[in-house]
Amino acid sequence: MKVLNSLAIAALLGTAAQVAGQASNSGDLGEVVVTAQRASQPFYRQDRPVVGLRRQADSVVLPIQISSDSRDEETRKREIQAVLLSALERAGGAGVELVVGDFALVPVTRASAKEMLYFGAGRPDTSRVFLMVKAKLGGSTVAAQQRIDVFIKGMPRSGRALLEPNGGPSLTIINPDQYRDAIVKLVAEHTARYAAMFGPDYRATVSGISGQVQWSQVSGSEVFLFIPYTYSIVAK
Repeated sequence: MKVLNSLAIAALLGTAAQVAGQASNSGDLGEVVVTAQRASQPFYRQDRPVVGLRRQADSVVLPIQISSDSRDEETRKREIQAVLLSALERAGGAGVELVVGDFALVPVTRASAKEMLYFGAGRPDTSRVFLMVKAKLGGSTVAAQQRIDVFIKGMPRSGRALLEPNGGPSLTIINPDQYRDAIVKLVAEHTARYAAMFGPDYRATVSGISGQVQWSQVSGSEVFLFIPYTYSIVAK
């Protein structure tokens, strides 16, 4: 399942060996201003635990719309469909993909394009459809966004219909649950290390580790996958 990071959203490539190598503590801030608060850092999230898996996202997605303001409704729909089908034909060659979905992303096909819902645009003689352009993060986020920009700028009109951006970029993650074992291992190592600091007569107790894998954006191209656990150091 492919899911969309709703915060502006979620980025993940690499081998299994790299997964362990990229494991990170979200507190690794580097040099900070002492008069600033942690909450002032970009992508700050108060309920995010310290230990989790920090990874590059899989893709960048950008919301777009195809709209037409032709007077006749059927004409508007024909024009929008013409642009949509043209976009589908051009997407592969441009290194992008058209997708839809509020959470799980689904590729747009010629068949599903005919079933897309039409929405108004604040005027009675305007119609539009909403979807997204996705580009894989094979390198930098900038390169992926540039592929999207080139694709959008190169799309021709059909009558009065045009394709244009409809929001800012977000990140995606593929099947975040596949990283559960790696996250639990990191939590186990972290809590065991802290318990050992108190001496052999202490151990760590962990709760919440059975919860669902969650994620948040932590940079322009990275996500932080975590399970909202808590732990205590107690005497044996």
